[in-house]
Amino acid sequence: MKKEHIFVLIFCLLLFSKYALAQPSQGSIEQFVQEFASLLKTIAIVGAVLMIVLSGLEWMTSLGDSGKIAAAKNRIYTAILGLLIVALAEIIAALVGAK
Repeated sequence: MKKEHIFVLIFCLLLFSKYALAQPSQGSIEQFVQEFASLLKTIAIVGAVLMIVLSGLEWMTSLGDSGKIAAAKNRIYTAILGLLIVALAEIIAALVGAK
């Protein structure tokens, strides 16, 4: 197995261990949905930050190759757009769920 696959596997096991090893609870479905949404939001934020960092490294090591620079810029813009979508979804959920 490649090192990247092992890292992703360990990351996922640590991330989902709360749900995999948890005892059955008497919580409501609303609580479960809130926790799951929070988990997805965390995954999206971590993924976007990793994409920005890795794309920045690719940009710095591109040695002036315009194709690599354009690809790195595109990934950075896409990651920032993803962060904005997550933030807007959180704002919309807070407005809709406000009582």
